[in-house]
Amino acid sequence: MKKFTASFNYIKSTGPRNEYALDSSKLVRMIRSWGATLAGIGDVRQGLAREFRHIPVGISIAVAHPPVKDSIISKGSVIAYTNQFPQIDALLVNIQKRIVSYLRSRGWKAFAIPPDTDKYDPSFAARLYPLFPHKTAATCAGLGWVGKNGLLVNPDYGARLSWGTVLTDAPLEVTREPYLKGECHGCNRCVEACPAGAIRGIQWTRDVAGTPLLDIEKCALQMEYHRKVIGSCICAHCIVACPVGRRGKVLSLKQNKISTN
Repeated sequence: MKKFTASFNYIKSTGPRNEYALDSSKLVRMIRSWGATLAGIGDVRQGLAREFRHIPVGISIAVAHPPVKDSIISKGSVIAYTNQFPQIDALLVNIQKRIVSYLRSRGWKAFAIPPDTDKYDPSFAARLYPLFPHKTAATCAGLGWVGKNGLLVNPDYGARLSWGTVLTDAPLEVTREPYLKGECHGCNRCVEACPAGAIRGIQWTRDVAGTPLLDIEKCALQMEYHRKVIGSCICAHCIVACPVGRRGKVLSLKQNKISTN
């Protein structure tokens, strides 16, 4: 993927930040060596909340989920797929801490936004987490697009990834090829698989990022139903149905088996 240096108006300083050269490719390789499945760097200035405008570079990291067949939870006729993995969240948080330490030791600001399932934090900083979604960093870094199911879809892993973000003011190279629109095209497998009928089948584009792709109330009711029946507030039929990254294999929750299409 082609890269370029973002044209940010950085304030020159004689402090420690100018004593160290930042190599974006080296940083990405380091992040991968620390356990990330994917890592990328993007210009996230567009739509950045006022609280984050001083840190306009987004470092997006992801860790892949275990195989789908190992993540199915069922009780009677109710079947769901868990996308909640505490060990993955812990790994992402650890990687974020190392990124923040690396950047701050070189004189740059860095702010970590933890995985979605780790946002239950009473600290003041935690109030800022909802202001910046991981999907923004990932699309700006060229790691994937927002699917019709409202989740980040990567070409190699589909939606079967957990994400974390670090925002910084470091002058890192950012991707020249961010995703500006969805790549789902005519595929509607997630729409058809949703037991609640919550997915509206709208193709995402950055220009209409505020358009709701889901009926959140229907989705929430389905999750609550699963909580009552199987004990977990999960569903993820749309994740399993997505054929992206499956190399032609699609798992059917209704049949509880993998079929080749």
